Amino acid sequence: MTRQLKTGFLLALQFFSVIPVKKQLPMEKEYITAMYAMLPLLGLLFGSVLASTVWLLRDTTEISSLLLGFIVVLIGLVLTGGLHMDGLADTGDAYFSYQDRDKRLAIMGDPRIGAFGAMVLVVAIVGKIILVAESINEASLVWVLLIPVFSRIGLLALFSFTKSAKPDGVAAFFQKRVSREKLRLVVIAAFVISFMLLIWSATFWSAIVLIILLFGFSWLYRAWCLRNFSGVTGDLLGAYVEGVEILLWMSLLFFV
Repeated sequence: MTRQLKTGFLLALQFFSVIPVKKQLPMEKEYITAMYAMLPLLGLLFGSVLASTVWLLRDTTEISSLLLGFIVVLIGLVLTGGLHMDGLADTGDAYFSYQDRDKRLAIMGDPRIGAFGAMVLVVAIVGKIILVAESINEASLVWVLLIPVFSRIGLLALFSFTKSAKPDGVAAFFQKRVSREKLRLVVIAAFVISFMLLIWSATFWSAIVLIILLFGFSWLYRAWCLRNFSGVTGDLLGAYVEGVEILLWMSLLFFV
């Protein structure tokens, strides 16, 4: 079990972060399942980096909130290698093409970025910087820590509860090689632990509002994926992570 978890975490670093893991790792079912099970822990690692940065710059320097917001968003992009933003751009190109399902999936698989993808990317990055800058001075470090955790718990839930939009592709490849039942248990356990930390760091009702927003967005996004793409893809999962993080930063601004 320890070897599976260690290998799973290294695989998570390989596939979902820019942190180099220069070794050949096994890709059997138990290790791929462990990789996805480690996503909340990977989110905790990223959140720790972000929270430490905020603590160091906000509480020990006179840095402006706008510059701090830019740095926080930049670090998030660097840690993931822009993986989820790339998924968001591809999703924007596909959806705003207003083509049928098969054409949208083909556009999503095109490595080139189009005009709609570029616009979505700019709006998302600029919007996220503004939201972080507006809320960062009052944000609890625990909330900063938990935002990447909740986004990856949601990603894990979306991945394990939603069918793939196509028989090939990244999402389909991995869905055929995991135990969804085990991943769903991980989703529940990780959510309960994170929710308890959230309540500890803020008021009960603030935590409830945030969770309602998270559940509502996740349900609507899943329904949107099924209606427009008949399932999820790697790009749609990446776009979800960015969408959730923008939503959570927005909730800090308006509800905390």
